[in-house]
Amino acid sequence: MDVFSKAKRSEVMAAIRHQGNRSTERTFAALLRRFRVSGWTLHSSQVTGKPDFYFSKRRIAIFVDGCFWHGCPRCFQAPRHNAAFWAEKIERNRKRDQKVTRYLRRKGVEVIRVWEHDLEGRTRKVKTVIDFLRHPKHPREIGEIKGV
Repeated sequence: MDVFSKAKRSEVMAAIRHQGNRSTERTFAALLRRFRVSGWTLHSSQVTGKPDFYFSKRRIAIFVDGCFWHGCPRCFQAPRHNAAFWAEKIERNRKRDQKVTRYLRRKGVEVIRVWEHDLEGRTRKVKTVIDFLRHPKHPREIGEIKGV
């Protein structure tokens, strides 16, 4: 049973912003600034999927995926209330993420996806991504990041 009425729950969920979330985009942007990584655009409307960060000269798109909204295999816990709706919603998000990633890669854009929990814990993956962005390497070396 939900603690909120249906109308109140709708209001609460509608207030969740899809951009500028403190735990995702803002945290990653702060890391980029701290390590003096430049050349990025936030939510570039010129790129399919509007990546959270886009490096146009290097053709790198970075998506910072929230663990709940993108169904993180490590953190995601499906809500018990309205379970069918949430299962469909998260599955649609996952499929859209896959479709956008495939499309961008076919167009020659390197795609990096970082989970919210990676940012919160400053995991090895985040350090590898920042290092990669600070010290340009050959695009094929990005495979190091994907495997982390």
